[in-house]
Amino acid sequence: MNNTAYNGCQAGFHAERLGDGSRTGFRQSELFELIWIKKGHGAFTVDMENRPVGDNCLFCIFPGQINRFNEKEEFEGYKIAFSREFLCAGSSLSHLPQALDYTRPGTELEILNLGKEIQTEVETIVEMMVWEYTHRPQLWTQMLHGLLKVLLAYLPAQPDSEAASCLTAADHLVFNRFRNLLDRKFTAQRQVSAYASDLAVSSNYLSEIVKRVSGHSAAHHIQQRVLLEAKRKAVSTSFSMKKIALDLGFDDPSTFSKFFKTMAGSSFSDFRSGWFHLKLYK
Repeated sequence: MNNTAYNGCQAGFHAERLGDGSRTGFRQSELFELIWIKKGHGAFTVDMENRPVGDNCLFCIFPGQINRFNEKEEFEGYKIAFSREFLCAGSSLSHLPQALDYTRPGTELEILNLGKEIQTEVETIVEMMVWEYTHRPQLWTQMLHGLLKVLLAYLPAQPDSEAASCLTAADHLVFNRFRNLLDRKFTAQRQVSAYASDLAVSSNYLSEIVKRVSGHSAAHHIQQRVLLEAKRKAVSTSFSMKKIALDLGFDDPSTFSKFFKTMAGSSFSDFRSGWFHLKLYK
């Protein structure tokens, strides 16, 4: 592959060491992030879920997830961030490696505890990535791409369930394309028919495939994606409900308010104040 394809993806990669203790508050990344906590104990919050972390924990944050470290904790380790485009590097890959496939049903934050036998190998790889990125970013993108693929080989593959084994590659392809479209268009498109049109399939066919792969309807996925983003903004920003409603494509804040209460089981204001009380002051 020529260097032009790689250099065009340079903006979609970042490598750094952790440990300066400067990260506070929530942040939202558009990239995949592999975070290795080499030393430190505390809590890490991802999409309003607290997860304990300790020495030699490696985990992946998916694009769009809000996350933060407990501001009282200090961690030593590394963060490798990259886009889908950087990983594919101009190739014709139609799907992500299984460990990074966040469209898979039931995807949750998975923490891998690195055993002593592979810690040295992983650290050698990430140290090389940090050095190459810091010192020669324009000349060694190809090297970074190769090292990233080696690092990803250490992530565990997700075992297929009995139900998933009955699904075809075509089923997964349609579902993944639907989820990718949903991530890009959920603020503007709320109808299953609109996504079916984009995918050049019928609404009934798309609904059948999504239900078969995930166990939930396409309409359910659309509603949950909007709700997830509303919760993220409620927790990670100080935006008013009106602004969040407009950002999510609601013309009328009252319509958004009814949607949120129906889907979340509480009002927007109660969710926001209750979450902060529970997570920050408990």
